Order: sequence, then structure tokens, then C-alpha cells
Amino acid sequence: MNLGQAIRRLRKQQGMTLAEMAQRCDSHVGNLSRIERGLAKPSLELLYRLAEALNLAVADIFSIAERKHLDTKQDALNAAFVLLPDTDRVLLLEFARLLKRRHNLQPEAGNADRVEASTQSAPPAPYLSGQEETPN
Repeated sequence: MNLGQAIRRLRKQQGMTLAEMAQRCDSHVGNLSRIERGLAKPSLELLYRLAEALNLAVADIFSIAERKHLDTKQDALNAAFVLLPDTDRVLLLEFARLLKRRHNLQPEAGNADRVEASTQSAPPAPYLSGQEETPN
């Protein structure tokens, strides 16, 4: 994915029109359209304004743009992740760890009892019980 495609994806995920984006970053619709279609490159100054309009860091935009292969589910997850507030990012990462642990405990021959016991004895996540923790 190129830089323009990443900007377009992020803009659309926020439900923003090209005209709204142009207004927020003090640019012209035609200029942003050319950037999103890969026909032009944004200046560094404009890139910072675009990131600000998207409530992101420039690094977040580049991390999405640098993906070499197109995996739409992974791209959607990455884009959603960078748009989350920090506390929600921590929660999403914890959820991913829980899913991985669950996957690693999938029943194999003679392993079903361990999975059943581990899911019943797992304490609730602090975020789900109303307690808040600060990210490390």
C-alpha cells in the first residue's frame, strides 16, 4: 500500500469526506485527491497537517503505508488500532493475548479437561471489572 492509499483508508475509516479533510488540513480537495490516488506526494508540512486532521502521528500513517502485501483484515485491524486512545490500545492488546492463549490451549487428544479448567478459573480482566490500570 502506498502513502496515499493509507491516507484514504484512514480518512474513510473516520467517516471523513475529502472536502472535510481538505478543510481540516488547509489544503485543496484536488491536491488531496491526487495524493490519495498516488499521483502526487504530500510535502512534509502537509503530511503533518494530514496526521493532525486524522488525530494520528505521522509514524502511524507510515506504518500502515509500509505494509508490503495486502491483507485487508490485518490492514483494517492496524488502522483501527492506531485510531484508538492509548487505554483502548492496551485493552485490545490484552484481548489479543487472551485469544492467543486460548488458541494455544485448543483441545488436543487428552487436553480438553485442561482447556475447560483454564477457562473456568481465569480471573476477569481488570478493564472488564471496572478497575483501571495505566499502560506500562
